[in-house]
Amino acid sequence: MKRKIGRALVVGAGIGGIRVAMDLAQMGYGVTLIDRAAHMGGILSQLDRQFPSDGCGMCRMLPMVERDAAQQTCLRKGLFHERIDIRLGTQLLDVAGEPGKFQATLKTVPTPVDPQRCNGCGECAAVCPVEVPDAFNAGLTRRKAIYLPVPHMMPPTYAIDPDACTRCGACEPVCPMGAIHLADTGRKAFRILVVDDETIIRNSLDAWLGDEEGYHVTMAASGAEALERLAEAPFHLMLLDIKMPGMDGVEVLDKARVLQPALQVLMMTAYATVETAVEAMKIGAMDYLIKPFDPEALIPKVTTVFTAFEAQNNAQLAVGAIVLATGTTAFDPSTGKNPMGYGVVPNVVTGLELERMLSGSGPDGGRLLRPSDKQPVHRAAWIQCVGSRDLQTGADFCSTVCCMFALKEVSLARRAAAADFEATIIYMDLRTFGKSFERYAQTVGDNLRQVRGRVHSIAQAPENDRVALRWSDSTGAVHDETFDLVVLSTGQRPSPGSAALAEALAIDTDAFGFIRTLPFLRPHQPAG
Repeated sequence: MKRKIGRALVVGAGIGGIRVAMDLAQMGYGVTLIDRAAHMGGILSQLDRQFPSDGCGMCRMLPMVERDAAQQTCLRKGLFHERIDIRLGTQLLDVAGEPGKFQATLKTVPTPVDPQRCNGCGECAAVCPVEVPDAFNAGLTRRKAIYLPVPHMMPPTYAIDPDACTRCGACEPVCPMGAIHLADTGRKAFRILVVDDETIIRNSLDAWLGDEEGYHVTMAASGAEALERLAEAPFHLMLLDIKMPGMDGVEVLDKARVLQPALQVLMMTAYATVETAVEAMKIGAMDYLIKPFDPEALIPKVTTVFTAFEAQNNAQLAVGAIVLATGTTAFDPSTGKNPMGYGVVPNVVTGLELERMLSGSGPDGGRLLRPSDKQPVHRAAWIQCVGSRDLQTGADFCSTVCCMFALKEVSLARRAAAADFEATIIYMDLRTFGKSFERYAQTVGDNLRQVRGRVHSIAQAPENDRVALRWSDSTGAVHDETFDLVVLSTGQRPSPGSAALAEALAIDTDAFGFIRTLPFLRPHQPAG
């Protein structure tokens, strides 16, 4: 009997989600792989090399069977498989049903850049006037509001950061492929018609809704003009004054419902015509506002309609199984008391920042230079367990990977730095989980100064940008030294959005915020 092939949903397109998706696809299942980011790979996409080989390592993720079903290219550049449907910029909103028969609600943020047309030429980024810190390079460089999410992405499709984009429109006319359509996405796709005979009301609403909130706003000074606009183009919301010369708001409402039955209408009225506004609600108006009103009364009502408009584009997906591969993020050492001086003392960086500093696509082309003055690094220190095994940060657990990351970074730093480079690791314990990891640690440990101790304080050295460290070793002796660079080996934390996802799906998290294993997914335990 032929086995029925089902579909699974994998939430999170980091390396764990990619591995799960590929395993399921090779078993014959259809897979929908989603990620809220604009690119795949998660944290691993930012790491050029991995332990214990100091190579890329993602090649090991390629299919071991049915190789003809997957394109044999570098997974850092993209994933191609006939049974895997990849949806980026997508998040899981809700799940109904039961194991084997789930109904998942997915929300995909529309992109202004057509991936079928974009050829990655970069003309759009060249004219974009907005610059923001580049999260891919851990904030060490800056990028434009329209950008390539990762430098090695294939195909090289540009994306627009909705939080940074000002909708100036400079990118649209320079695109040789006609791939950019700003007006078709986000709030600009939500069309509002303002109908009022008072110029000051129209101008105020245009400023509030158009300039500040980013909606597409059209004006009409009379009922007749409003009906003309409704006959020309679709609108999603109409703000309609009740008392206007020639044709009052109730009459406009009645005729508008014939032209556009789905149009939402918010009436605007003075105290004298409240009863008329109530009557208007009986024939289809959603609500009313009493003049004069302020943005705090108006904006929430508009937002309600916009949210419903967005929800119309949510997709329903029937799947038999759901895998949550939401990944992790790194602890932010600037939070709380910040005893390590991160963001305050120059040349104190996190491990992820160092990874980008050592990358050929990073800020310095793979050279090991101090961020403050771009001088070569001769002495560097790694401090372990920053945000792990620490009650003060609410993380009395070992993140398991920080020691290996630090050892790998020492190995890479040696290759990128000058011949006189010296490395020091200050640690509580060096833990090497995994096959061959201890052997790797022993190899890297040659000519590596390893100090068991705890750091007391970090400060900028007098008269230069070196970092002054004070620590006590296992005997209680106190040491003072200066380094060109100090690297904080930060622990793991739940990925952004994990708490909201757990709440939406009514599933539990542990004391640290990580999603718990669902009971029905646990291995069966035989009785007795």
